[in-house]
Amino acid sequence: MTRLTKLVATVGIAASIFIIPVYAETNDAGPQAQNDSLIENTLKAFAYDWYARFDNGATIERLSPNLPDTFEFTYPQATVTSLKAFAPLHKAVQDGSIASAHDIEEIFVHPTADETLYEIVTPHTFWIARKDGTFGDIDIVSRMRVRLNQVTDRDPGGHLPKIENYTVLFESVSDKNVSQKIENNRIGTISDNDVKSFVHQWFTAADARDADAMIARTSNGPLNVNLLEVEISSADELRTYLESNSAAQIWATHKPHNISVTHTEDGFAVRFIVHFEGSIKGVGEMKLTNVTNWLLIEEDGELRLRDYALTML
Repeated sequence: MTRLTKLVATVGIAASIFIIPVYAETNDAGPQAQNDSLIENTLKAFAYDWYARFDNGATIERLSPNLPDTFEFTYPQATVTSLKAFAPLHKAVQDGSIASAHDIEEIFVHPTADETLYEIVTPHTFWIARKDGTFGDIDIVSRMRVRLNQVTDRDPGGHLPKIENYTVLFESVSDKNVSQKIENNRIGTISDNDVKSFVHQWFTAADARDADAMIARTSNGPLNVNLLEVEISSADELRTYLESNSAAQIWATHKPHNISVTHTEDGFAVRFIVHFEGSIKGVGEMKLTNVTNWLLIEEDGELRLRDYALTML
């Protein structure tokens, strides 16, 4: 079956690199699983980042690279099918709001019969504080259909995911004050969805065995990393560890889920579960699950990993 391998492409935000697939033929179940995991992490990272852009007040210029020339966005109040129609709708919402947040617990990615088209389903709550003094507390289920490898004038290399179809279903609507909830969803300019996108960016790089991408997301200062009793105190030591692991792997998949984010004085304390499957030279196939704890800090305006510990289940 034709699936995807790697091509590194930036999406125009600081320290966000998404590995977008190009075609490769494989009938081997292990590498196939690795490719599928890489795609899933890529698309989850993209989806969390997409919602973070809205929460961070992104202009239409920040959104348009991920839109094809024609698309269909269906909201309860309107349907738009072009960038020309979407731009004023987006601007009106941004101009009328003080702040907003998308509270997302989990994102689900599903392949379709079309091998370059994926469905991303995101149950979440949308909070908004408007300039007219009103609020919105809205339970939503949204569904994106995202195309890979599509060339547009805004992305002539076809490296970025493109949202061809987006449907929003309102399940419940309240007007209670959500200002505190919005404030609690970020530290400074970085939202919790930026953090969750970072998690999937990291494991996209892990699936691709790309140590450079992981080190680019690592603090330049002292580290506090303990990986199965291997203590690591610098980015150089972490690179050596990652490259050694990569050399020992024939194939590997990493599936993080149940990501929780807590704000601390130092930064974002992040806890999640990772299921690992892979084949290791001299060992054979392995299936393991661990609980991972990170501390992410802001460094030079970007999220960086400082602390990393895992506990095997």
